[in-house]
Amino acid sequence: MAEAQKRALAPFEAELRAINLALGAIERAGLSEDRIVSEPSSFASPVPSRRGRRSRSIGDMILMALQQGGAGLAATDIALQLERRWNRSVPVTAITLELQQLEADGAVTRGRAGWTRTAEAVDQDHPDDSDVAQVA
Repeated sequence: MAEAQKRALAPFEAELRAINLALGAIERAGLSEDRIVSEPSSFASPVPSRRGRRSRSIGDMILMALQQGGAGLAATDIALQLERRWNRSVPVTAITLELQQLEADGAVTRGRAGWTRTAEAVDQDHPDDSDVAQVA
């Protein structure tokens, strides 16, 4: 039984010895782990480029929907606009929580007609999205 175990473990022990020899050679060459990690690769691109659609947070999408909303929108109407415009199915409770956070930040206000975006909260980073679906 012991002999069979030794024969079964022999290939793994040989591989382990080879790995130890390779690690020893790397250490002797002066290529320690901290030096290897800090050296940038010459073939790697320095800055990863993002392609495709720009990812937006729920708050950003709500603010853009309210910008086009006019008099005011209810949370259900905002959810419908997010579904139509960005194909994002967001629960009304999540939209309500986000609206409350935006209200605390001063970006939106709640009125009789619904939620409206405050005039000073207009963000210049987001261009005017005139193709937001209007809810009747």
